[in-house]
Amino acid sequence: MKILGRLSLGAALCTAFAVASVTPALATAPILVKQCFVTSPKPLSKNASGTQIDYIIYGKKAAASITFAVGYRNAAQHFLRTVTDYGSFSPGTEIQHHFDLYNDVTYAGKQVSSCIPTRVKWADSTMWVAPSH
Repeated sequence: MKILGRLSLGAALCTAFAVASVTPALATAPILVKQCFVTSPKPLSKNASGTQIDYIIYGKKAAASITFAVGYRNAAQHFLRTVTDYGSFSPGTEIQHHFDLYNDVTYAGKQVSSCIPTRVKWADSTMWVAPSH
């Protein structure tokens, strides 16, 4: 009986540690970026046409603004810029928005090097800010 009790306690501790290690990762990002890419140039242009970001808000709060940090690299430079999406965004709904971000940069393919939410202002005026690494 003692062995069974120790095994049960060990299993419970392992489960608690696993949940504790996953919970902060989920809590740190209330936005899931489904896709993010730089759009191809318009005819007769070498510059990108902007940036497309598709995302979903997790949780139960509506958002008023979301700021993303988007990295992009072309032959000349590595860029890291931010863009903020303003509006009334409901949780659980996929949002698909196109921004003028990188429309002044020579196009080098659609792939971005990073695309992460850095700040969310919720409709109730509270804020979420991404933790610094």
